[in-house]
Amino acid sequence: DGDALPHALAVAHAALRAFRAGRTVPADQAAPEYVRDKVAQTTAERTAARAAQTGGAKG
Repeated sequence: DGDALPHALAVAHAALRAFRAGRTVPADQAAPEYVRDKVAQTTAERTAARAAQTGGAKG
């Protein structure tokens, strides 16, 4: 469903399961955990993709 959104209760339950499983880190090492780590191409990747689409011509 394209309209599905996360709810705080589901996030809290996931966090509690992780905590109980011992998946903790010191606060100074904490970082967001993303479902998709790679959400955008780098500049080099975009340039390479563009070059591949145009047969290698620079532009």
